Amino acid sequence: MRFPFVSRTYRLMLAFCAGVVLCAGVVFFFVKDNFAFVDAQNRRAERQDKTSERQFEKTNTEKTVTKYRFKPFNPNTVSFEELLAFGLSKAQASNIVNYRDKSGGFRDKAHFRKLYCMTDELFALISPYLVFESKAESPIENIAIEDAKIEKSESKAQSKVREVLVLDLNACDSLDLQQIRGIGKVRAARIYKYGKRLGGYVNVEQLKEVYGIDNELFEQIKGHFKVGKTDIRKININSDEIKQLTAHPYIDFQLAKALIRFRKDYGKDFQSAEEIRYIHFLSEQEAEKLIPYLKTND
Repeated sequence: MRFPFVSRTYRLMLAFCAGVVLCAGVVFFFVKDNFAFVDAQNRRAERQDKTSERQFEKTNTEKTVTKYRFKPFNPNTVSFEELLAFGLSKAQASNIVNYRDKSGGFRDKAHFRKLYCMTDELFALISPYLVFESKAESPIENIAIEDAKIEKSESKAQSKVREVLVLDLNACDSLDLQQIRGIGKVRAARIYKYGKRLGGYVNVEQLKEVYGIDNELFEQIKGHFKVGKTDIRKININSDEIKQLTAHPYIDFQLAKALIRFRKDYGKDFQSAEEIRYIHFLSEQEAEKLIPYLKTND
């Protein structure tokens, strides 16, 4: 050979690599088997642990169920001794009785669940045995009913107080009017000013003629008013001219001219306010509204 040294080295390297591969194969064979064995052992152990855990839970549950001897009971009337007889501890029984006495009673199961001693497990066991009285008999509901009665009574009393306030439309001012619920500052001013334009109110129904007072509001407030003062400012239909006549809300320009023309055409004064009914375009309803505000002499 031309390179004997290289050739020998090459053979040694091949032999070394072959040895390494052989050793690796042997190690892999034994390690693989060992891992498979360990894995099988672990799976068996896990199955055994789960089986033991289920058996423990079953045994523990059976012991818990056996410990308690519940029967249907009302938590609002049950005694401390009866709770102990059910299998509850003194601390649990005390917690139930003390909470009930301080709160006035249990409303329902959700209310009972809020007890400090009531765990999820215990509540699941005791819940089917809880019996509550009807709402009318429950202590806590009785308190609520009594409170509602008192509140309703007070409300009625307050309503009566409000109804006692009755104002004379011709004797009150805008500040007085604002005391009535539903009449604010603006409406009070309108009612007062309209009364002045009329010369005084002759009936409560005239409030419906005030701008901003609809039928609903009128029905609400009419009980607070009366017309006691009857000193009405009247118009002299035999002497007043157009300006004075049209100043009244019920007399427009056409009616004012008709009143004056009547005096001239007949050459005499009105003998009574009732004679305005002779004006052909004046309706009976309009005449009825206007007559209380008219006079024929000074």
